[in-house]
Amino acid sequence: MAESKLSSADHAAPRKQLGFITRLPGTRKLVAQVISPTRRGAPWPPGDDATRYQRLALCHYGMAQRWVIVSSEAAVQRAENSVNQAQNRELATIEKQLFHLQAKRFETQESAQAALRALAGAWRYHAVAATELTEHKRYGGKGRPRAQTAVQATRWQMRAEVCPDAEAIHRDKQHKGCFVLGTNMAARDLSDAEVITASKAPSPVEGGFRFLKDPLFFVSSLFVKKPSRIPGLLLVMTVAVLVYAVAQRRWRQAFARQPESLPNQITQPTQRPTLRWVCQRLEGIHRVRVSIQGQRHDLIEGLNQVQIKILRLFGQDVCQMYQISFG
Repeated sequence: MAESKLSSADHAAPRKQLGFITRLPGTRKLVAQVISPTRRGAPWPPGDDATRYQRLALCHYGMAQRWVIVSSEAAVQRAENSVNQAQNRELATIEKQLFHLQAKRFETQESAQAALRALAGAWRYHAVAATELTEHKRYGGKGRPRAQTAVQATRWQMRAEVCPDAEAIHRDKQHKGCFVLGTNMAARDLSDAEVITASKAPSPVEGGFRFLKDPLFFVSSLFVKKPSRIPGLLLVMTVAVLVYAVAQRRWRQAFARQPESLPNQITQPTQRPTLRWVCQRLEGIHRVRVSIQGQRHDLIEGLNQVQIKILRLFGQDVCQMYQISFG
């Protein structure tokens, strides 16, 4: 799996040697062209109960690629809500623009129409439905003008009505309701359905970097005096993420062999807790050192049943440290 930023011409050469799957940015012109109403009319093979897809073979950045255009019910619903909200926000902005437009007076009809076109050019979901130009004459002298009073100047007032652009709204909903996955792997090695499944799988790398950026890791508090020390700091962080990932994997493997579950952050039972959450559940345990007749004794205080269950999954050495039975 590759980041969408790697789907560029600068990174095309290194990716030729690897089998990759990446989600292509929807802002690319070529991506927008393949997600079109004409392709929506073609049959969409089902990926699963809620997913449909189409395949497109092409040569992109000098390599043969297979693009899978995916549409799901959840994505279509999100696109529907997103476009509707954007349409309402744009309408509110347009009403303010037209209010200020009709308050202006233009020297010619052409300048009034040009001002309206400049506004309408930025509209995404609306179009001009009707316009009305009102003539305002300016007479010389004061008071009510008479029939023989000369007209000094003529000004024009623009009024306009807008309506939703149904075609643009439909096209944008279709575009937002789909996404494109690109891969250079042959269909015989990885089917279209497997490409979609692989893209949905959570990435351990993403989880690791999310862990690094968490406030509990205190990365923001670290400071280096020289830029040359930044690679060393990154190496330490990478090793920390590696240790964290290995520890979480081993702990989950041990936990999977148990028929029980742990409460998650919303007190619901889960069988795949993160190691970070497990460590947070171990908070509140204290080691108390007492001296009796000149001999020191270490006592563990604050253990509850959930913590004992967690500690036993770490192995016999940890159980000895916390003075609990392994069995």
